[in-house]
Amino acid sequence: MHWGRSLVPMRIHRLAEGVIRQIAAGEVVERPASVAKELVENALDAGAGRVEVEVRGGGIGGLTVRDDGCGMDPEEMRLAVERHTTSKLREEADLQHVRTLGFRGEALAALCAVARVVLTSRPSGRAEGSLLRLEGGNLTEERPAAHAVGTTVAMEELFFNVPARRAFLLTPTAEARHTLAVLRRLALGHPHVGFFVRSEGREVLVAPPAADRRTRAAQVYGRALADALVEVELETEGAHLWGLFGPPETVRPTRGDQILFVKGRPVRLGPLTRPLYAAYERYLPRGRHPVCLLYLNLDPAAVDANVHPRKEEGRFRAQAAVGDLVHSAAVRALGELPAPAPEAGGRPRAVWPQRVAAPSFAGATPMLRFPHHESGDRPWRFLGQTSRGYAILETEDGLEFLDPHAAHERVLFERYAGSEVPTQSLLIPVEIDVSFDRAAALERALPRLARLGIVLEPFGRASFRLTGWPAPLSDRQAKLGYQGPVLALADELLDGEPPNEELWRRVACAAALKAGERLTDRELLALIDAWKACREPARCPHGRPVVVPLNWSELERRLGR
Repeated sequence: MHWGRSLVPMRIHRLAEGVIRQIAAGEVVERPASVAKELVENALDAGAGRVEVEVRGGGIGGLTVRDDGCGMDPEEMRLAVERHTTSKLREEADLQHVRTLGFRGEALAALCAVARVVLTSRPSGRAEGSLLRLEGGNLTEERPAAHAVGTTVAMEELFFNVPARRAFLLTPTAEARHTLAVLRRLALGHPHVGFFVRSEGREVLVAPPAADRRTRAAQVYGRALADALVEVELETEGAHLWGLFGPPETVRPTRGDQILFVKGRPVRLGPLTRPLYAAYERYLPRGRHPVCLLYLNLDPAAVDANVHPRKEEGRFRAQAAVGDLVHSAAVRALGELPAPAPEAGGRPRAVWPQRVAAPSFAGATPMLRFPHHESGDRPWRFLGQTSRGYAILETEDGLEFLDPHAAHERVLFERYAGSEVPTQSLLIPVEIDVSFDRAAALERALPRLARLGIVLEPFGRASFRLTGWPAPLSDRQAKLGYQGPVLALADELLDGEPPNEELWRRVACAAALKAGERLTDRELLALIDAWKACREPARCPHGRPVVVPLNWSELERRLGR
């Protein structure tokens, strides 16, 4: 069969209007989350002080957004569902000075092209509202309707007429998670607006108007994390940055909690990721990411939010200066350096994180030598520890450099994985605040967590009381604190329903020795003995190597012997 060029000549023709609408919709409406984003941005631009969102079937089945903004009269409503209509731009020059969130005129029209939509609205000064019903972009009903001042957009059956697009959507649970993430970002960017979100009839975000950004962060993430965030404010000529930075102990498994707000619009950090990580690099465990909420105000002409079809990225005209500002703020938050003095012209000096000074070995305790041990499959001898906490072992084949954190993880994981773990009751229960979606994930998993020795009791809409912890880990965890490991478990549960083995892997990681943590030589010997007895000692439960060998032949080759 010939798979190359078609044998039938292709003739140029005009697309049908319905096809044009569906293609345009694809640029704006990717999934339920993008529907929520466009509709809520329009509500905010309309001056809403309260936004309510209802999600049904993950947003695939339906999504409703209500606001108390300025509303629309019947003529404006008819224009709003046409392509290339907007209240936010007048002329070409306005594209260079965008001060609103959603100005893409085809957003509502695009949604109407791929869903069944009911639009109801009433402006102030009118006694009665109006209703439009559309299906696949076609107006099927128009009539007066009772409605408070503001607008309601009710969407049903997203992509009902584009089955190929609908087939690529994720499960309702996953789509609901994406939608909530978008709504969280918008809520964080507009603390003065009340956000109330329900999913499948359950409250997943309750955020009344907040007095300040930290209060809003507490409504979204929980009080414990919000209180831990470090506030930094820096200003240069033409730019002002106010940020909340998470200390190293609040790191996350993903970058989802790194958000940049430019004049209230949430965008991805993009190229600003590099200066942020340059400040955090020596604090971050592998695979972990810092938390930060950055609020940047600058001349709208200095940023172009339209480099991305859905306005999710921004390009700055003074990219290096903005990067320096972000880096300086992160360094200041971490407490490494004082706030940098600006250079002439207002640009902050580029300040890079100080490296840890090389340790001095003068007067150090000589490395201890111990007799051969027979644990494991062959003899070995412990030679000592490096200044960075790695253990050095000598075997018949050469040297081994062992990571005690990874070894401890493997020991803890194998000791109790697959079995019910005894619980140590806490003398004083610990109250833990989490975000609404994490609360829902934890509540669903309470029986499974109890089998791992973790006893949590719901205590309010997004809070829990921790009353028990795995007995083998309780003494150590009491010193380290419980907030971090519980949040890590919640993050794991957000991504689905991992097996108990995966949850125990997370618990073992949280309770294990930390990178660089020092043990006495005899404590380290006991750990090595336990690790050598493991069934799979080569790697930690996450798959990282526990030990790096350097055999004698390789050493001699490098030394030229």
